[in-house]
Amino acid sequence: MKRHHTAAVAALACTALVLAGCGQGDETTSSSLDACLDDPAGCNSGSRADGGEITWALDGSWGTWNQNTSEGNNAYVSMALVGVWPYTGQFGPDGEYIVNEGVFASNPELVKEDPVTVEYTLKNGANWGDGTDITVDDFIYHWYATSGDQEKCEGCDPANITRGSQVEEITGDGSKVTVTYKDTYHSAEWQYEEVLSEPAHVATEQGFDWQNDPKAMKAAEDYFSETVPTWSTGPFEIQDAKVGEHVVYVPNDDWAGDTEVTLDKVTFKVIDGLENIVTALRNGEIDGASPFAVTAETITQLQGAEGLEYAVAGGPSWEHIDLNTKNEFLSDPVLRQAVFTAIDIENLISRTYAYVQSDIQRKGNHLFRNGSEYYTDYFAATGQGTGDVELAYSMLEEAGYELKDGVLHNPDDEPVKLDFRYSESKENRRITGELVQANLADLGIEVELRSIPDAELGDVLGGGEFDMIAFGWSSDPLFVAAASQYWETGSGSNFGDLSDSELDERIAQVNGTLDIDEAAGLANAAVERVVQNAYSLPIVDTPVAVMVSDRLVNVRDNWASQQRAAYNLAEWGVAAE
Repeated sequence: MKRHHTAAVAALACTALVLAGCGQGDETTSSSLDACLDDPAGCNSGSRADGGEITWALDGSWGTWNQNTSEGNNAYVSMALVGVWPYTGQFGPDGEYIVNEGVFASNPELVKEDPVTVEYTLKNGANWGDGTDITVDDFIYHWYATSGDQEKCEGCDPANITRGSQVEEITGDGSKVTVTYKDTYHSAEWQYEEVLSEPAHVATEQGFDWQNDPKAMKAAEDYFSETVPTWSTGPFEIQDAKVGEHVVYVPNDDWAGDTEVTLDKVTFKVIDGLENIVTALRNGEIDGASPFAVTAETITQLQGAEGLEYAVAGGPSWEHIDLNTKNEFLSDPVLRQAVFTAIDIENLISRTYAYVQSDIQRKGNHLFRNGSEYYTDYFAATGQGTGDVELAYSMLEEAGYELKDGVLHNPDDEPVKLDFRYSESKENRRITGELVQANLADLGIEVELRSIPDAELGDVLGGGEFDMIAFGWSSDPLFVAAASQYWETGSGSNFGDLSDSELDERIAQVNGTLDIDEAAGLANAAVERVVQNAYSLPIVDTPVAVMVSDRLVNVRDNWASQQRAAYNLAEWGVAAE
């Protein structure tokens, strides 16, 4: 057994694009996870045997097969679909952007700045795993699904409309597809936009006239949400799957990528509870896992285990507490500010995440990681997260709140009661709830703790079925679209339904420049406004662990990708003898 505690690589706001090369995984540069700090994209690499099967555990569940939707906007859906989904590309653990080698022949090209016009070149043979080529229709389908335009998709609930709402036209000529944006679009991250999702031809074959009927377009999206993909643009195709439980992958013979796939089968399997995941790994029932949370008990279980190694570092998601502005009490921004001020984040961290990563720091910015050149802490001047109950109560008293027999009453003389929701399998979130409950009890607020079955988290968030909630956002080095996704009025991922015209204006400005430095400054202005609204209270960049059987090669963690260790699935293999 080997263990490694490494610091996360700092997020780069501007980074080079590279096209994934053939056979990268077979170059031996370092043979274990101990080299990941110095060689994050090459550690644990080695020659692969021909064949083999891998079972990989997931620590959470999912309830849909469609990443376009607000329900499908979570890391577990992304993990479940990693072998088939047509991502434009993703960031590697070294901060370089890797363009999808199975779909595109080259990097996207900015052919015009006003209006922004981007040309994509499809790779020869890029297809949906059934011999049907990827075409301009597939780009248009994704546009409609994520447009937020009821005239294109009536009733659709896209997770993010930042890009889709700004498309003016999409045209195609053979392998060339050109996306022309509206005059209002000037994103500094144009080259990273997701432009594909599901196959248009499958929607048509199912009888959905999606191009002409917005209701049919919604029906097509519902179909893809409910149906296990029979299609694939990736290195694998799905042999068997059950939503929220497992996905069994076998090689996709029609994949257009250059990297050789050596494995015969990869199974992603949900195992509830970190203790059960580690036990299964130690017993040889699974080959690895990269859970989105880790506890001190997990590390203790791994210590002394033979035939595996692990590494701990800050991961790709960040923990936070959000408030529901539609709640009868939390609609008052003064109460929201007081609630956040009464919560003691440093004590919370010391009782949870610090047991895993001793040097962990409180997260002070929603969009930029601590250490980023763009990082600015807007919380320090507000008192939010300090646990200062006296300051919190002074805010409330000035606004007409009153303590009666130890119970806080609002200006309408109603006792303030709230619930706090969290995923039932996430121990640190449960402890977070208990500590928040204790903090707010000092303020005279009764808090009911209500757990959420993991598979229902998306429904609870999407339905706004919470007053306070702890959950994690997955992040990567991008930030332009994130501000809109998290906070813009009407966004399907603005789960607490914050609506602030000033904030919307600042978000629009973030999306209005091609200059990355200017965009970062504008993004920070949006963060400052969110802090003023007391809407979302960051806690930490969540410590995570990757744990791997020593028989595997080319498997390493990736903080910059929702897919974590599975970001380079085509390169995974069993070590050659």
